[in-house]
Amino acid sequence: MPLPKVTLFTIKDQFGSREKIVYNLTKDLYLLNASDLLQLDTERSVQGKHTFKDKCPTCHDVNLLTRSKDSVHLLVGTTDGQVHLINPLKWEFIKIYNENYAIENGESSVTCVKWIPGSETQFIASFSSGNMYIFNTTYCTKTPINEPAIAFTLSKQGDSYNILVHRGKSRTKEIVKWELKCGQINEFSFSPDTKHLAVVSQDGFLRVFDFTSEDLVSAMRSYFGGLLCVCWSPDGRYIVTGGEDDLVTVWSLQDHKITARGEGHKSWVTMVTFDPYNSKGLTSNGRSLEESNAELPVYRFGSVGQDAHIFFWDLCEDSLEPVSTWRTKSDTPSEPESEKKRPAEKAANNSNNISNSSYSSFTLPLKGSPNKKSNKVSDAANTLPHRNKFSKLRSFVRHSHSDTHLSDSQLLRNIQCYTILDSVKVPRLYEVPRIDPLVSKRVSSERLTCIVFTKDYVILSCNEGNIYVWSRPTNALSS
Repeated sequence: MPLPKVTLFTIKDQFGSREKIVYNLTKDLYLLNASDLLQLDTERSVQGKHTFKDKCPTCHDVNLLTRSKDSVHLLVGTTDGQVHLINPLKWEFIKIYNENYAIENGESSVTCVKWIPGSETQFIASFSSGNMYIFNTTYCTKTPINEPAIAFTLSKQGDSYNILVHRGKSRTKEIVKWELKCGQINEFSFSPDTKHLAVVSQDGFLRVFDFTSEDLVSAMRSYFGGLLCVCWSPDGRYIVTGGEDDLVTVWSLQDHKITARGEGHKSWVTMVTFDPYNSKGLTSNGRSLEESNAELPVYRFGSVGQDAHIFFWDLCEDSLEPVSTWRTKSDTPSEPESEKKRPAEKAANNSNNISNSSYSSFTLPLKGSPNKKSNKVSDAANTLPHRNKFSKLRSFVRHSHSDTHLSDSQLLRNIQCYTILDSVKVPRLYEVPRIDPLVSKRVSSERLTCIVFTKDYVILSCNEGNIYVWSRPTNALSS
């Protein structure tokens, strides 16, 4: 069953500001009146409820630009691959996208849906098939049942991903498809300036795209397992991910490397998010604290997981444990005397080993002698960091397509896609600074699924359908 999630938004009317919560649980979608979160009662606070018949809601998002006292544009993704545009204040179903499964079949569920920041009509939906689509609300893609699926044309071919476009009679009927070939996409998130898009997937990779140029600019691999959640820091300098390795990982976009890892969870991390009210990454005028000669920036973020624990983390220079605390230099095995060589001789040997090469980009050259005819597929296998993986990789690439009789050119193109991401190295635990949790508390008997920060409260949800509201210490002391 889909994990329960919380979407919080505020509307203004003649009575002032009112907070609302959209919450999904199994086949039900709730609208809660959260004017007083500390007195939130499910029976009394339910303003509306809708039950889906043959599907379950999986994710939802509210457009903050088009909201009014009588209308709110809410996107709801479902397990059968459809996206519903709803006005929850009146429970009015406006449009259904992928209604007749002309884009994605019914076996692919929607994993994440979000409005593009700053846009009133465009949104992105990701699917368990590994595809993302950019929709326009003015085009609902409704086609007759007997009509063939919508055709897409290749617009751009990047490193391990393709961009395809379906163009209708006008610009508003354009649908853009991002084909990532990464297994299930679990979540994506826009940077605060909307220039970059971070995507985490079941293959364990964090992919960062330049959203305007559609270029892959950075990538990171989890310690092991898939990545389940992602969030940007308020100033866009860091990305925090969580997943099946029970770790929270902080990635620096500027340095293109892992800044720190956080240990504490005993099971999968289901959601991470920054606390914008306790993070000091930027000053009020938009300048970084380092530029304004103020104290070092401090970022606070929270995480919840299947271990039913909530963790608060502080990311700053003082909170990073040095690498030497994990493994000292004396613990590292020394190099045997027979292996000690002169620097020039070592450089000559390293140039022949692709695993020790100095390539820092996402592309690797193909080995092969120009004087004799070479097998391009075998040459591509030689570029892999571990050559013994080629037989398994060849079998995986062939069986991942419906047509198992691929030509060498097609197989070469697919192998190159996996080679690019396979070149991303994963640092060991003792090679990366560690941060310890500031707060750790078990708050439920069931796994936690969502965490939302507000100015006065912290909102949690668990798998059994409960919503927990925690007041911040300042409010508790003042009251």
